[in-house]
Amino acid sequence: MPIEPAHLARSLGALDTVDVAQGLARTLQQVLRSAKTLLDADRAGLMLVDQAGALRWASASDQIAEAGEGDLDRLAQGPCTTAFAQRAPAAVPDLSAQLGRRTLAQVGVEDGNHAALSVPVQVGGGPVGTLDVHVTAPREWDDSQVAALQAYAGLVASLLAAAGTARVRGRLADQLQGALEHRLLTEQAEVVVITREGLDGQAAFEWLRTAARSAGCAVVEVAGEVLGGAPLPSDRLAQAKAHRHEATDQEVTVHRRDSELHEAAARRYERRGQADPARTERLQAAAARGRIIDAEAERRRADQAP
Repeated sequence: MPIEPAHLARSLGALDTVDVAQGLARTLQQVLRSAKTLLDADRAGLMLVDQAGALRWASASDQIAEAGEGDLDRLAQGPCTTAFAQRAPAAVPDLSAQLGRRTLAQVGVEDGNHAALSVPVQVGGGPVGTLDVHVTAPREWDDSQVAALQAYAGLVASLLAAAGTARVRGRLADQLQGALEHRLLTEQAEVVVITREGLDGQAAFEWLRTAARSAGCAVVEVAGEVLGGAPLPSDRLAQAKAHRHEATDQEVTVHRRDSELHEAAARRYERRGQADPARTERLQAAAARGRIIDAEAERRRADQAP
């Protein structure tokens, strides 16, 4: 059911008194319970990225949720990983279709259909984790529900930032510090890639993700290598160039065959003393050779682009 803006405002307004001074764990749980109620969910949870780049359970709306979040954490599956990696909301109307019933049973989630919605939590302009809600029945998530969870993610981000400023201690504070260090390292690597390759921020992050997948390691490891002066693995670019070269080679082959056919036809006409048809065939052969030159020039220009 869509969430009315007034309903969202009342839900957030009821949390005006939350304060990390009362305890970060307790405060976050209060916020997660409120989000769970607003979105009519069965559980809500917060995940934070660790220094190795993996999402780890941090807080949940209740003890049952803690078990579920922890299990999905260990499998590194579900929309939370997508939301964090793409820095955008990720919704799954039916988890059983995405993960499979056997996988759901392995992580201890109740038998049946499930739906999940995740949004990134950003502190200081960069993602440090995700805010997630789960329900035990299929659900098509609408824009109002996504916007509501994003609003709660903003509140969670404010609390995490306040906790960092207040130098709160404890497990959650340690997790937050690790998440911030991960984000800082990734952002520094993005700056290097932006400067070196002439890309924008999102494209630079995508390059780091692609390099990490190719190497079978975490983004943070690639980021460390980039900051250490290692050349950026450009597998995506190399693959794109290979496809472009193959397509161009095929195009050149077609044009070269056309040129040869027209030249042969021109020679036949010349032997018969038919000057005008021969001249037409020569022009068509020249046009085919021109298309070869254009295709190869375009490939060279594309190869120079990032």
